[in-house]
Amino acid sequence: MTAPAASPAASVASGPAAGRALRADLPFRHIALVLSGGGALGAYEIGVLKVLERLALAPALVAGVSSGAFNAVGWVAHGGRCAALERVWLALRASNVGIRWVTLVVRVLGVLIILFALLEMFLTLAGSPELGFPNLFGRRDAGRTFATSVGLDAAAWALVASFGMAVIGLSRRVETWIAHATPLSDPARWRLRPGYLLLVFAAVHMVTLVLALPWPHRFSATALAFGFVAWLANRPGFGGGRMRTLLLRLLPEVGGRGLWGSAARRRVLEGLVAEGDAARLTTGPTRLVIGALAVDTGRMCHFVSGFEPAPEYRTHIEASLGEVIVVRDSAEVVHAAIASSAMPGIFEPVPIGNRDFVDPGGFSNQPIHAAIVEGADAAIIVLLAPSSGPPPGRPARNLLELGGRLLEIANWRDLQFELRSLHAEWSRASSPARVCVVEPREPLPGGVMDFSPGRAAELIRRGEEDAWAALERSGWLAAAPV
Repeated sequence: MTAPAASPAASVASGPAAGRALRADLPFRHIALVLSGGGALGAYEIGVLKVLERLALAPALVAGVSSGAFNAVGWVAHGGRCAALERVWLALRASNVGIRWVTLVVRVLGVLIILFALLEMFLTLAGSPELGFPNLFGRRDAGRTFATSVGLDAAAWALVASFGMAVIGLSRRVETWIAHATPLSDPARWRLRPGYLLLVFAAVHMVTLVLALPWPHRFSATALAFGFVAWLANRPGFGGGRMRTLLLRLLPEVGGRGLWGSAARRRVLEGLVAEGDAARLTTGPTRLVIGALAVDTGRMCHFVSGFEPAPEYRTHIEASLGEVIVVRDSAEVVHAAIASSAMPGIFEPVPIGNRDFVDPGGFSNQPIHAAIVEGADAAIIVLLAPSSGPPPGRPARNLLELGGRLLEIANWRDLQFELRSLHAEWSRASSPARVCVVEPREPLPGGVMDFSPGRAAELIRRGEEDAWAALERSGWLAAAPV
């Protein structure tokens, strides 16, 4: 696969990139592209891919991990065009990738709700009519009404106990249903609906209380309280953020092998591939390598598509404690990318066959060796943090922040090992350099879990700027027009 010079249409750009093109004598004909993992920071790579599209630079092979695998599959499925991939990133929010705090709240409370419901049934049946709210308003028929309300309360809490058992068994299935029912759009309007329902429920509760109407008042008040907590935990902003932090500190995970499942991420990627041409993932001109960590063996598994690995390739991968798995179907490619982005503890491991796979970040976040050994004569490596050192971090305030910080450090250490293991001829000092490293000049804003359209737009812009600078620094671009 060659790296042709840009066509006039492809090289149209604004600002300092206007009119730029690859140098006509660029000697590389089999270029590998390596896309690192980094969760929400993966939007940075879209800016880099936009530059490659503008230059009509078509890599012979794309290797990706985690969000880099997501971007690699989406980009290849669209024939190296970025419009659809950029549109998805500019619409992504945490809920679109499956990070739904309300499902965590419901799942954790499922274990507690049975005991709580039984306690409420006892307190309701043992309650004294003299303490009932209707008597406080001086209603003569309060005794009969109160007795009816007590019966309704007891029945309601019996149903709640049954519901609690159902929540424990069906929590993962409900999460999958929500993932398929939620559109890739602004979720603010979807958050309004539960709020309106809570207001209506509260109004009914107050009317029946003041008028001393038969109503399960104790159950109603408790349901309103829990409903408000779940609604607040799913809202953005200061209040929702504080509530989520409190939940992380107080509520353990009680079901599954991760806080969330993979249905939401799979839905987004499958939709993106369906907009393009899925056949490109297995029979197109660009080969794919997707990295994931096998839980059973601890080996780094490279899912390869579009080529049959040579024995030398398999030997090299096995020597680095890895293995090669050939995928021949586009659905399997998508499945491998979902497994590659299953961050341990955050998302459940993804089963492929009878084996479980997770995000390999911290073990092999930049699969450079897996990319360049397959006949590449040059490589573009996209990093999501400066290679000079792990970005400085403030003290972690919760489990997710601590995990993110440890992941940043592990990724930096893995990168240094990869770069120092390269042969001397793969130097960044020559011109043109065989290795072009695109990296941010300073730590990127946000974090691996900070999915938001505004943040994604800023990361894409930075990716474009840094890609032009890296290609210029590596000697890959023709002289700028005067």
